[in-house]
Amino acid sequence: MYWRDEYERKVTTARRAISQVKRGRTIFIGTGCGHPQELTDELIENSESLADNSIINPFSFSAGPFSEKRLEDSFRLNSFHLGTEIEEAMRLGRADYTPLHMSEIPRLIEDDRIPIDVALIMVSPPDMHGYCSFGVSVDITKTATESAELVIAEVNRQMPRTLGDCFIHISEIDHIIEVDYPIAHDLFLENARDEVINTIAEQVASLVDDGATLQIGMGMIPNAVPRFLMDRKDLGVHTEMFSDGIIELVEKGIINGKRKTLNPEKVVASFCIGTERLMEFVDNNPMLEFHPSSYTNDPRVIGNQYKMVAINSAPAVDLTGQVTADRMSVPYASSPGGQEDFIRGASYSKKGRSILALPSTTIDGNHSRILPSLPAGAGVSSTREDVHYVVTEYGIAQLRGKTIVQRALELINIAHPSFRNELLDAAKELNFLPEYQSSLPYRGKVYPREFEYWETFDGREALVRPIRPSDERLLRELFYSFSDKTTYQRFMSLNPRVTRTERLKLINLDYDEQMAFGVFILDGEREELVAISHWHKDVKTNTAEVSFIVNDDWQGKGLGRYLLNVMILAGRKNRIKAFTAETLVNNTGMLKLFYSTGLNVKAELRDDIYSIYFELEKEKE
Repeated sequence: MYWRDEYERKVTTARRAISQVKRGRTIFIGTGCGHPQELTDELIENSESLADNSIINPFSFSAGPFSEKRLEDSFRLNSFHLGTEIEEAMRLGRADYTPLHMSEIPRLIEDDRIPIDVALIMVSPPDMHGYCSFGVSVDITKTATESAELVIAEVNRQMPRTLGDCFIHISEIDHIIEVDYPIAHDLFLENARDEVINTIAEQVASLVDDGATLQIGMGMIPNAVPRFLMDRKDLGVHTEMFSDGIIELVEKGIINGKRKTLNPEKVVASFCIGTERLMEFVDNNPMLEFHPSSYTNDPRVIGNQYKMVAINSAPAVDLTGQVTADRMSVPYASSPGGQEDFIRGASYSKKGRSILALPSTTIDGNHSRILPSLPAGAGVSSTREDVHYVVTEYGIAQLRGKTIVQRALELINIAHPSFRNELLDAAKELNFLPEYQSSLPYRGKVYPREFEYWETFDGREALVRPIRPSDERLLRELFYSFSDKTTYQRFMSLNPRVTRTERLKLINLDYDEQMAFGVFILDGEREELVAISHWHKDVKTNTAEVSFIVNDDWQGKGLGRYLLNVMILAGRKNRIKAFTAETLVNNTGMLKLFYSTGLNVKAELRDDIYSIYFELEKEKE
């Protein structure tokens, strides 16, 4: 039969099509922007003739009325997405939630572990060969449709025709309802202010290198990240979903997929959500490929991408790095979707990174999103072993390869200042931190992120920043790297005993009376501390004693001078009157360093030791 004749024969009304649905059947309803509204409305209208029908609606913009009491004898909702309405329906015994990785769902459907009797879907109009596209919602819809005994499709004139593994022939559809209504939908509003979202997004973007392949998760924070990637080159996209945020990057050639390992020069996704502009962008766009979740979310596929960067948001993270995406017992939370698939896949990727971004508090400021431990009943959506970075508006916590002590300190450092002391006390009570861990960094000034600088020394990229409590291991490695000469010049002893207690004094800072800066050389994920400067302020005289030490291999490359200039800048901001120092008479390099400042340096020699004094505001006369 010629496909056009078959098409015309199958066109019917929503009422007639829904009348074919029998009692006790499992009904799959299309997802996201591909949700078939007219068919869903008619299904509800016809509820009195139905009974004991299971509704599988993996993801939509609302739970709809299926969990309402008036429909409880007709329908029972089984959702793979846990939201406010679903949680309430579960409490009342009118709905179920099935926790699954998105990558697993297609296989469970194919194996009949999740049987599908009826599929209600939305597709694009057919092409000249009789093939309709699943459009912007391929995800698990294609697999569910292929497994269903009865397929009823809305053919929507406004559904974009997307390309990839996303087509269904007219012969595979049992009933067709022609519709014409818009499907565009803005992303959900985030529980955060715009300035917080932008601050977080900018910091996330700093972790994205040229040539990276991106997964951009659901939410306003991930969708804001592309705005801060305008200076990158040759980015790729392999993601579960995307929104309007990537359009400009594609149009400017920043996203071109040239360095992708799989599907080069293609943006690969399983669904998208966004405005009318996005719908026009994806329509018949040969650069875009839409695939089922069984491919896009497969951690093995994701892990084969070079420099895979997974960017997701999360409701809460505990002090060991465990992440929850459940709503249960956590204010303002949501469900994980395909997040863990990409976090795990990014961990397999060569030079891959997994990033969790979240505001430090809930929108009302009453709850910290960084928790001592996850609440009872909250599922662990991402394990502490898989998360590489956590980002809030207060900074970036790098967790991969870190001890529990280091993780707790990193995460407390990016928590909201109002909750840091509370988190520190809880961490001690939970034995994450020793009792002697100082609270000094959390009761003084907030970590001064304005003194973070990216520089290049001897052709190597370096981050110059204030020292944090979690830097203790790097400081230990630095101390044991010194030659006898460097050790003697710094400590005035050939064999100083620098204990952990002594090192802790250099990292537990209030960023006021005590301040320290380090130069960190970066090699992929690895950091090496190669130089450190420190001051200790005398509050009576408002002067600060300063000290410097540089790894032997990095001496003579400008690190000491750079650190001194940063110290002077920070000292002036902290209204310190003058710096003092002591240096051996034969340490001519340190003397030259102080005189290079252009300030009025005074040096007094006593017993082979120079006592240095210079005011920060007075230039040399």
